[in-house]
Amino acid sequence: MPLSWNEIRHRAIAFSNEWTGVTSERAEKQTFWNEFFNVFGIRRRVVASFEEPVKKISGDYGYIDLFWPGVVLVEHKSFGKDLGKAESQAFRYLQDLAREGRINEIPRYVIVSDFARIALHDLEPEDQRGLPLFESQRVATIEFPLADFHKCIHAFAFIPGYKQHKFEEQDPINIEAVEIMGRLHDALEAGGYSGHRLERFLVRVLFCLFGEDTGIFERESFKLYLLNRTAEDGSDLGLHLAHLFDVLNTPPEKRQKNLDESLAAFAYVDGELFAENLGFADFNRDMRNALVACARFDWSRISPAIFGSLFQAVMEPKERRQIGGHYTSERDILKVIRSLFLDDLRREFERAKSSRAELKRFHQKLARLCFIVDPRIQTTH
Repeated sequence: MPLSWNEIRHRAIAFSNEWTGVTSERAEKQTFWNEFFNVFGIRRRVVASFEEPVKKISGDYGYIDLFWPGVVLVEHKSFGKDLGKAESQAFRYLQDLAREGRINEIPRYVIVSDFARIALHDLEPEDQRGLPLFESQRVATIEFPLADFHKCIHAFAFIPGYKQHKFEEQDPINIEAVEIMGRLHDALEAGGYSGHRLERFLVRVLFCLFGEDTGIFERESFKLYLLNRTAEDGSDLGLHLAHLFDVLNTPPEKRQKNLDESLAAFAYVDGELFAENLGFADFNRDMRNALVACARFDWSRISPAIFGSLFQAVMEPKERRQIGGHYTSERDILKVIRSLFLDDLRREFERAKSSRAELKRFHQKLARLCFIVDPRIQTTH
């Protein structure tokens, strides 16, 4: 499970303190970046390599200081060197990657540093997503001194796997999600797994899919569990899922000592979501393929605010779903709840956030809040 932001912040402060005053690029930069990734609980050698060769337009080879294919490219200079030159060199490497045909390896992020300063460039800010890399009109950049690293950690959410979603009013990805989950629903229902059991089962699956893409679980843990621990014909999938759901409902200290390590890595999910005994669904190859297709989808692109409506659309009859099930957009939801209570709660938080005692009181108040939503009249009481 990814580190909490609080833990990451403490590590970032310690990292900044340790590296203040270091000036030698060649002697220290690899250790610097190993420890930089460790701030986020990630072992650098698992995801990224030093001195990645790339063929330049001259025919000679250049060497990228640090490279995580498809994610981030790092150029590091000695203390006091011009970060603009490091940035230019990094962007030349991106062009070299494209020229070599390594399009899928071109990262979204570029980081440059001279120990004392760090600059992060996002090549695909939200309003530029979908444009070809070298046709985008701007790059989103933040630059800060090393001492402020702990203030900027959320900009590096892509390293530990935390993803942030910016919701578009007419987001076609939501329709795609309904279609993908709908195929799984129809396959299970056709196999005789229906009614309350099916609804509860799909809610659990949806939680697992969202959990592995947003940092609740380890990256791709649910997908890899399906691929590595279950038979391709689907014959044992229902049994494995029932076992996983039981593990998710069991605190770590109460789990069996000989539990498979791939299961033990899943975080405990408090509450009643996994408490009910549903038995298990009998899968075949096509049904397993439908579930694996769900796991390959990027669920971090779906706003949690529309999950209930999305799930309702999944449960609609197949014919209605094919012409476009209705769900309430996040924008419309916010139109209702902001004026009713959300704006007031935000103002109360702003007043309380400077006092530990007030924050504790505010937290207790949030825990006691209860909302009843009537979908017929689209309002909240």
